[in-house]
Amino acid sequence: MSLLRSVRFALAAAGAVSSLLFFDAREAPVAAQTNDKIRIAAQVWFPSFPQYTAIERGIYAKWGLDPSIKVYPSGAPIVQAAATSEWDVAHIGLPPTVQGVKLGLIIAGVISEEAIIQEMIGRPDYVAAAQKDPSKLKGAKIFITTASTGHFMIEGCLKKRGIAMSDVQILPSEQQASLSAFVAGNGDLAQLWPPQTTAARERGNVKLCDGVEAGLKIPSVWVIHPDFAKKNPDAAVRWLRATLEAVEWARKNKGEAAALYKKWDQFRGTQTPDSFLKEEVDLATDLWPIEQQLKAMKPEGGKPAYVNEAIDGIAQFYVRIGRMKEVSPAIFKMIDTSWIDKAAALPAR
Repeated sequence: MSLLRSVRFALAAAGAVSSLLFFDAREAPVAAQTNDKIRIAAQVWFPSFPQYTAIERGIYAKWGLDPSIKVYPSGAPIVQAAATSEWDVAHIGLPPTVQGVKLGLIIAGVISEEAIIQEMIGRPDYVAAAQKDPSKLKGAKIFITTASTGHFMIEGCLKKRGIAMSDVQILPSEQQASLSAFVAGNGDLAQLWPPQTTAARERGNVKLCDGVEAGLKIPSVWVIHPDFAKKNPDAAVRWLRATLEAVEWARKNKGEAAALYKKWDQFRGTQTPDSFLKEEVDLATDLWPIEQQLKAMKPEGGKPAYVNEAIDGIAQFYVRIGRMKEVSPAIFKMIDTSWIDKAAALPAR
């Protein structure tokens, strides 16, 4: 080999090695991103719809989350499952959430005010008689999901009529079982929320009272499990941001949301007839946007925050029914506005 050819060969070889050692990273294959797994606890009623929406529309995936979702019949079982860390984030009514104070549950946002959909349902003749003479409620047999949002409403409605909880007979029951038993002719009244309220009224039953008439604050809230908050706080913030994005999508796209709600109805296992769903869809597409949730979480003008006032009323209810010894300051420390502040500050994706 001539000297010139040897030099050319050496330079070519050096160039090849150089290209291997100093490649442009921008041209390298990109490894698939692994989204953060997150376990979501939902309830069968409409405030959990945004979580399902965020899954179906890929909003959680866009925010780097890999969700799984489990539907519970009410908030109490969700709180019970929190004791063994069976979920990471959840939608829960505020009353059962308050019961999780010793578990360190974090109230990260407020979905909406649910007083109007918490109803005491009865048969027309019985309701008419009770409206004319409230004393007829004494001795009433009432199906109640005990220690729930609805239980709180029942106490308030009875109190408005001068009736104590000790004057009635409580029939402890979850919602679907309450509806089935009541429409079969059992009991005098039933404490129900959607979709059971709509189904009961479609069968000719009527409302005697609701949470608004009782003068109560009964919000649903976004909750973060303390274990997940410590393990992956960034994912918890992204979950809240993505869920709030799903709320906004439903508010702006009511037609598409109504169609998606039918899929949610099948997913949650209720398969409600279309005629029953309209009221729920209207509520599900009118949940509070992020600005309203921020306002509900923070004091204003020297007054306590809306959520603080709601917690105080609920905690006092639990003291009255023997579920708590006192209204502990720890209950108010469950509220942590830093999560929704961080979520609101995230730029859109």
